[in-house]
Amino acid sequence: MLGGEYLTEIDLKSEGFRTLGNNVRIHSRASIYGIENISIGNNVRIDDFTIIIAAASMEIGNYVSIDNFCFLGGTIGIVLSDFVTLAPGVKIFTSSDDYSGEKLTGPIVPSQFTGGNNGKVSLGKHVIIGSGSIVLPSCTIGEGSSVGALSLVNKNLESWGVYSGIPARKRKNRKKDLLILENKLKGKF
Repeated sequence: MLGGEYLTEIDLKSEGFRTLGNNVRIHSRASIYGIENISIGNNVRIDDFTIIIAAASMEIGNYVSIDNFCFLGGTIGIVLSDFVTLAPGVKIFTSSDDYSGEKLTGPIVPSQFTGGNNGKVSLGKHVIIGSGSIVLPSCTIGEGSSVGALSLVNKNLESWGVYSGIPARKRKNRKKDLLILENKLKGKF
């Protein structure tokens, strides 16, 4: 089939996710490893050519969109809260090598010989990350924040900010109008 297809609910339920919500669409050309460590909420879409490695717990909330060519390297743990959007080509790393030369590098080398930064990555509710951006280990992006395309997140970002650049810096506050739309979507208006 041209363009591939999204797996059916029956297909997905047989894969062995830790938990799997309703209306989950995962493209047949996405590569997912460590399915048993992944919890997925309702109304989630994971597009083609995305790679997810869940060697530890990965929590994907409700109304989450992971666009094509994203990479989530969850060797330590990743949380994507409700309404998170990852634009095409976003990379999230929970571990990195030591580039100083003091340690060996690579995933094949036993951990007692390697170093680097390791830590869980958490994205709060309503976080959106622009195309080509990178999130490094041990970073938390606060609720409602947005990260512009081609940015590097190498430290925690406060809630409700608009960030961009290398490294990402706060440019202004983000509007909260989307909270009204969330309530309408959930039928609270």
